[in-house]
Amino acid sequence: MRDERIALCAIGLDLGGSGLKGGIVDGAGKLLKVKQVPSPVHSHPEQIADALVTLLQALAEEANREGWQVVGAGVSSTLDVDPQTGCFLPPHFDHLQRWQGYPIAQYLESALSLPVLVENDGPMCAWGEYLVGAGKGYDSLVMVTLGSGVGGGVVLEGKRLPNTLGRAAYFGHLCIDLDGLICPCGRRGCWEMYVSATALERRAAEVVESEARPTHLGKQPTAQQVVAAAQDGDALATELLNELAGYLAVGLIDLANLFAPPLLVIGGGLSRAGELLLAPARQQMNALRLPICSEIALVASQLPFEAGLMGAALLALERFGGVYVRNPN
Repeated sequence: MRDERIALCAIGLDLGGSGLKGGIVDGAGKLLKVKQVPSPVHSHPEQIADALVTLLQALAEEANREGWQVVGAGVSSTLDVDPQTGCFLPPHFDHLQRWQGYPIAQYLESALSLPVLVENDGPMCAWGEYLVGAGKGYDSLVMVTLGSGVGGGVVLEGKRLPNTLGRAAYFGHLCIDLDGLICPCGRRGCWEMYVSATALERRAAEVVESEARPTHLGKQPTAQQVVAAAQDGDALATELLNELAGYLAVGLIDLANLFAPPLLVIGGGLSRAGELLLAPARQQMNALRLPICSEIALVASQLPFEAGLMGAALLALERFGGVYVRNPN
């Protein structure tokens, strides 16, 4: 007899700054298919909407060929969305002002003839990680995503924070230095100015230019190159990751003191640094946080590139199909 939970599926999409990723997720929380295309996120909204439609339709057709029933779609968006209207909220950066008010959910629903939800990628990454990633076995977690910026999400006792749906938990704009670096948001000393991939690349370029010593890093190393060089034993790259780990610990201490979660998950591209980044951050966090809970685990994401689309697809399965993939606490 066919398992109806497996027959039902949802499409998850990740609208990021450098690419569009889509996948089909079934009622057991398994990622069945993945497709990725370049993202015109800095172009006009109509262009990104059309690219999303094309990706959605391709995945829906594939699901139909396999005999899977698509109940709807969920989009994990780097841009904030009004969860009531499905329209993009005012963006934080001038070059994205044209996105404000665009009815992205309605446009996608009309093109796909299926219900569509659009939520911010921070909470969706946390939800995906909680259900089918590193969060399995925990009732609560706080997730921090280290990408071009810093975002995140919170799950407490199996519940998403409702007021952050559609909007990120903007952990990256915790202030860690009142006289620090100027952030594009207009403030000084925001956490993401020190722990994002962008911050690591800026700092690496500064250090390489100022220090004349052997290194595998070029003049303008990417964050990925810094991580790879540190994994190969490059001393300068290792020092850069240790410096970043110190700043990472500062913000993690605040989050630990605020939420006292049993689990902190680091996602995004920098999570690939693994213990080179997490070990020193973990040591400093546990040494300096308030002892309001006995133990806080700090781990890398198990879904560093799929957590957002997984979370959005699983939320769509829950909302449109009545299928809830439960975390085995």
